[in-house]
Amino acid sequence: MVQLQHRYYKSEHSRKTALSWAKKFTLKLWNIIYQEWIRRNSVLHDTDAIIQVSGIAKLHQAISLKHSRGLGHLHRVYNRYFAIPLVTLLSKPISYQKQWFLGIRTAREATYIFVYDDFATNPSLRFWVDLPPLPDI
Repeated sequence: MVQLQHRYYKSEHSRKTALSWAKKFTLKLWNIIYQEWIRRNSVLHDTDAIIQVSGIAKLHQAISLKHSRGLGHLHRVYNRYFAIPLVTLLSKPISYQKQWFLGIRTAREATYIFVYDDFATNPSLRFWVDLPPLPDI
């Protein structure tokens, strides 16, 4: 392309050089790539997209575990949480799943009867489902 541009400038008797044209062209291409990268990052990081997908696998695993344990030592007021079949629960919107998990996990932590998992030790996952930070024991 540079040679073609050189021939064009020469045929037009231009004082411009193909080398300067190539530099500008390369900068424009890099700018296009950069702008696409910025756009992609803004879609992922400046919206709720990343929040919606962060920790879903761990949340599903934790919900499955808590659901299979059942009511356990929790008060019977929590029976309604376990009346929902697991398949139905996992097909609900993420916000609903997070609320379900938050309710059960908070109740279990209040009774100090809970399994230490990623949600017990990972501050980011706790924040993601609105669990308060665990106090130092």
